[in-house]
Amino acid sequence: MDLQNKKDTLIIRAADKSKLVYAFSIANSLIKSKDSHKISGDLANIWRVCGYSSKEKFDELFKQYKGMALNEYCRKLNPSCSC
Repeated sequence: MDLQNKKDTLIIRAADKSKLVYAFSIANSLIKSKDSHKISGDLANIWRVCGYSSKEKFDELFKQYKGMALNEYCRKLNPSCSC
C-alpha cells in the first residue's frame, strides 16, 4: 500500500506542475498585454481556469515554484501594472 501512495503522490505532483506551467503561461500573456487595467481581475481568476479547487492551494503552489506571490510576480515583470 505504501508504494501505491507514493505513486499517487507523484501523479498528483505531476498534475499540479502541469497546471502551474499552464498558469505561468496565462500569467505571462496577461502581464505582457497592453491593457494593464484588466490584468488584476484576470490574474485573480487564473486558479479557476487552471482547475485548482481553491485559490489558497494555487497561491501556495505558485509561491513554492516561483518564490513569490502572483501579484509580486506581476509587478516584477510589469512595473507599470496596477495589480
